Amino acid sequence: GAIVSFTGIILAHQRNRGGVDVSDTVVAVDMLLAFVLCYTLIFTVMEPLRAGIKSVYVSFAEHPQSLSQAYPLIYRRLSRMSESNMS
Repeated sequence: GAIVSFTGIILAHQRNRGGVDVSDTVVAVDMLLAFVLCYTLIFTVMEPLRAGIKSVYVSFAEHPQSLSQAYPLIYRRLSRMSESNMS
């Protein structure tokens, strides 16, 4: 969002400065392109974090004993959450 706004401000500033004529269509297309690129970048960067969180849940479901030995704090929190959801 911030990068798209920044891109729009720069394009509007360039248009108001004179010189090269920048139409509204060019500004809109540039802002849309900036949004798509930023969304793709953020999604790509966040995917390993999502995969890590999912792997912890799978480990808790399939091998809770090994998770309790490797990461006791995470195991205790997940156990408390699952116990509170069951009651």
